[in-house]
Amino acid sequence: MKNLYQTVMSDAAGAPYLPQLIIRDALIPELLGDDKGAIGYWAGKSLARKFPLGNPKDAAIFFQQVGFGTLTLLKQTGEMTRWQLSGEPVKLRKQLKADNDFTLEAGFLAEMMAQQLGISAEAELVETSRKLRDQAVTFDVYTDPSDVIPDYDAPTPLDVIAPDTPETPDTPQQSK
Repeated sequence: MKNLYQTVMSDAAGAPYLPQLIIRDALIPELLGDDKGAIGYWAGKSLARKFPLGNPKDAAIFFQQVGFGTLTLLKQTGEMTRWQLSGEPVKLRKQLKADNDFTLEAGFLAEMMAQQLGISAEAELVETSRKLRDQAVTFDVYTDPSDVIPDYDAPTPLDVIAPDTPETPDTPQQSK
């Protein structure tokens, strides 16, 4: 994909994302065809089971480390949590194709919330503000407090290793 290569490599910060974008936006769509969205969502849930995260701060660090982008918790109510994903990988993917799907990330967020709360959760991509549309995506994760997962046994959260920053009382080096 000439456009993918040129778009990513002409961006000063894009080169580190080239391998991921070639796999996600050139190879996988060709292999999965019309099932790409459903399989991507399932794969995100599967990844969240392999890498269980205990809190929003760990989720933000993990998303950055795996190259998904910058994850921000925007709003949380009893039945809905709104997340925004932004940063260089999101911006590059949006430049490549306006209809890139982010079902992998949506599935991950849904399963992560289900694990943290012990209740069923589903995520969907929602409209992002016009100002941020070219550089961010927004997800709503819906939870149903009455839909408790039967025989739920919470996984032990992954010990997320925080990036190297000066250690202060407010920024621990490793979250537990």
